[in-house]
Amino acid sequence: MSVKINPIDAINDSLWKSRFDNSIKVANDAVKILKKAEIARYLRGMAYARLNIAAGNFLQSKNDIALKNLTESFQWFENNKKEKGYVRALLLKGNIHESFGDYEKTLNFWLQAYKTSVEISDIESEGESCSQLGLIYSRLCNFQKALEYFNKGLKIREELGDENAVASSLNRIGMVLRQTKKYEESLEYYFRSLEIRKKNKQVSAIPWTLLGIANTYEDLKRYPESLDYYEEGMKGGDKRCTLQCMMGAGRVYSQTGDATHAEKRLEESLLMAQELNSMVLVAEAHSALAAHYELFKKPDKALKSFKQYLKARETFQSNEVQSKLSNIEVAHAIEKSEQEKEIFRLRHVELKSAYDLIEEKNRDITASINYASRIQRAMLPGPSDIKGLSSKSFILYLPKDIVSGDFYWFTRISGKLIIVAGDCTGHGVPGALMSMLGISFLEEIVNEREITESGQILNELRKEVQRALHQKGTKEEAKDGMDIALCVIDRSKKMVQYSGAYNSLYLIRKGELIEYPADRMPIGIFDFSDKSFTSQDFPYLSNDIIYMFSDGYADQFGGPNSKKFKYSALKELLLKIHDLPMKEQKQKLENEFLKWKVANPQTDDVLIMGLRL
Repeated sequence: MSVKINPIDAINDSLWKSRFDNSIKVANDAVKILKKAEIARYLRGMAYARLNIAAGNFLQSKNDIALKNLTESFQWFENNKKEKGYVRALLLKGNIHESFGDYEKTLNFWLQAYKTSVEISDIESEGESCSQLGLIYSRLCNFQKALEYFNKGLKIREELGDENAVASSLNRIGMVLRQTKKYEESLEYYFRSLEIRKKNKQVSAIPWTLLGIANTYEDLKRYPESLDYYEEGMKGGDKRCTLQCMMGAGRVYSQTGDATHAEKRLEESLLMAQELNSMVLVAEAHSALAAHYELFKKPDKALKSFKQYLKARETFQSNEVQSKLSNIEVAHAIEKSEQEKEIFRLRHVELKSAYDLIEEKNRDITASINYASRIQRAMLPGPSDIKGLSSKSFILYLPKDIVSGDFYWFTRISGKLIIVAGDCTGHGVPGALMSMLGISFLEEIVNEREITESGQILNELRKEVQRALHQKGTKEEAKDGMDIALCVIDRSKKMVQYSGAYNSLYLIRKGELIEYPADRMPIGIFDFSDKSFTSQDFPYLSNDIIYMFSDGYADQFGGPNSKKFKYSALKELLLKIHDLPMKEQKQKLENEFLKWKVANPQTDDVLIMGLRL
């Protein structure tokens, strides 16, 4: 006796199988089936219809419609977990969150889907779960585990005789082989996938394979072939595939010297990534733009794009997120097998893989910081930028790390020379980001608003820092900011106007050192942030020397008793060397610093600026 199948169920099942062939038709037909199921009050049919609507819209990058229908269908599937639709819904949820860059939720959904597919003997969904888990592990750079899942999924799909699914697995294996620099093997898998997809007329899937082939040719620096496949991949795919082809084409145009087409493609891809709300793709687009602007000697634009890249990347690669991902993976692994055996495996068998991954991440981080260092140094002005300044000044600049929280800045405006020595909270990357903020704000306050009164410049700078860091004065917020010495020199009147935030100014005249004390408040949030900075005016004589500095030199530990160098010793040293030419003064200061420090680690960033008036 044959079991009679509800016509609504049969159509829903057919739509699910054809979702990759024509996602628009699937979504539209599923809406019609939903109406029929609603009229019949057939809850099962309604849930599967909504699942098909969600799948069809996801494949068109309409994530808002997909999420709405998926959420509504999930209400029924959660109470019917032995249904194949429950696993499909979990897989689709993971797909959507993966496109957002939310790897924590993605990994949770796909591990749950894999476990459930095995429990209910849903072989097709087990193969799909393996393919999806391989994808998330490739995103996390665990390529060995990614290949394990991809190959397992491929075997299942080959046994089922599902050619379209086999093509998907081949495509993803090609991706991992490319990521591990096995380019010839990668191309072999991609072209096998392409052959199947063209034979079966998988119009919406073909561009993804073209994208993979283009990526591989780009890595091989075979740019003409790469560009051909990128341009072809932009036709007929969904938005996510199209924007990645655009981005790739932009990178290739940049490498081949076509700046106009490069910027056009990269800007288009960034806009599409923002529309899709995919932070992973937003980060990739900003990174590509930063590399392009650096290549074409546009440091300001490169810096802006690089900062946006870091901001976007932080949303899905922070330590907190990575820790959560690890916890999810461990929880599912322990549940799957005997606890003691799994703990042993995690602690010992995968220890080398974890070490290799950490080493790779460290290389990536170091490369990013080196790139940030080039941008930071490009923003720092050179004394030769102002006529006559180079021969009368020196800048001793010794970052503790690759990038620095200390910065210097000067400009000439309205006949006045304005010089700044700044020391930001922290050092390394956090300090460097603050220093670049400081330089940007000073450019705006002085050169654009044309404010030249020293105290008022610091008042405005404090407002900008508080605004940028959203500082409200609450107890729990970080007290980030900067200490600064700022001089406005009017050569026509032979006057110096000085204002300081914790950083004092030294003036040496005829063998005597005069200290002009700074205000005891920072550039940033402070209990008395409404109090204005003081402007100190004094005349100068020919051959006077002023010195501006951060606290790094005086606070350096060293000497026979490993103590701080201290400001008193710095004053004595400056008095001893002030009659020397400026270049020799710089060399003496650096030699003394290294002699004092000896084998001790550098305590902080070091900055000393000297100017003969």
